[in-house]
Amino acid sequence: MRGRPTGLARAGITTAGAVALLLPEAFGLDRTPPWPIVTAFRRRLAVGTAAGALAVGVRPGPWRASAIAVSTVAAGALGLSVHRHRARPEPVGAGAEPLSVLGANVWLGRADPAALATTIAAERPDVVVLPEAGDPFRKRLLDGLEGYRGWSCAPGRAAVEAAGADDGPCLTVLTAARLGEVDVRVVSADTRSGWVVVSGGGLGAVRVLGVHPAVLLPDTTPDWVRELSLLHPWLADPARPTIVVGDLNATLEHGPLQDALGDARPVTRRVAATWPSWWRRSIGVTIDHVLVSGAIHVRSVEVLDVPGSDHRAVLARFTR
Repeated sequence: MRGRPTGLARAGITTAGAVALLLPEAFGLDRTPPWPIVTAFRRRLAVGTAAGALAVGVRPGPWRASAIAVSTVAAGALGLSVHRHRARPEPVGAGAEPLSVLGANVWLGRADPAALATTIAAERPDVVVLPEAGDPFRKRLLDGLEGYRGWSCAPGRAAVEAAGADDGPCLTVLTAARLGEVDVRVVSADTRSGWVVVSGGGLGAVRVLGVHPAVLLPDTTPDWVRELSLLHPWLADPARPTIVVGDLNATLEHGPLQDALGDARPVTRRVAATWPSWWRRSIGVTIDHVLVSGAIHVRSVEVLDVPGSDHRAVLARFTR
């Protein structure tokens, strides 16, 4: 018969388990289901694990060494989380001209268009990005909203279309009339939703990219990793100021999003949780983001409720 594990063996086993849970990157698991979903809650898991381990470790006994080791892993996980949410230097030379964007996932067109129109009318963002909104939702929204134009696209299509894109895995953008004639086109047509870039007109040198990478489920995780990687070229050129807006289905804990960021700045690094909307803002996760690169200065960012949606919206204001 085999004897019970020694204290050293027990510590090794529990430490490996803690690393797999809190630092899956160490084992190359962070892009393999179900670990990305677990990683989204890394900070909460690390705090809970550390508290439990310390409660065990303060008492003499056979599990004390294991508790100390697990506490050390939890501290490392918290350190990584803090690093990934760190502040990044703001650019030098941004002008004083204002610009604002609003991103709101409307949950397959289930959000209340009248309530969203009221929010848009009150906040007056220059560009609005609406994941999971197609032609039907766009029409209902614009019926109660003046001063905006809208375009909807569908997955796999190479051009933005004014009609024919159903609510669902689609993306709609609105632009304020004050921007004048802008160029709106679909990029990365091989994505599940179709991504849309807005440029020209009153945006000047700035371009706004509306995105919605694949949802983070076991069978779509490879698509999620691939689509997040498509963000990097858009953010890598500091000479072309870029704002990325959308539901990224990723938190700043996720390695694929960190790889895509490079030197870009996540405006939403410290905002309240955006999903799910029926959880308290302090409990959920932030998967709706605004990312910026180039000479754009962040003035403010806030999270807004969107009646009828499972997401909250993000409103960001800049100068350029």
